[in-house]
Amino acid sequence: MTKLADKIRQCRDLKGWTQEQLARDVGVSLNTVQRWESGRSQPSPLAMEKLQIVLEGVLDGDQLRLLSE
Repeated sequence: MTKLADKIRQCRDLKGWTQEQLARDVGVSLNTVQRWESGRSQPSPLAMEKLQIVLEGVLDGDQLRLLSE
């Protein structure tokens, strides 16, 4: 699992959200969130921007962005 996958899961857990809730808020499918959290894929640049918005306050947006580079 990648560091980004771990951070996405940690942030989601800190918010108390299910994968389905995160998927809905970001505008992607549940399967997409599952792939991100398993490290099988990474968010697109647009999805990364949305993640930074919905996870704001849990993890600094710059930290989330740096993990994807």
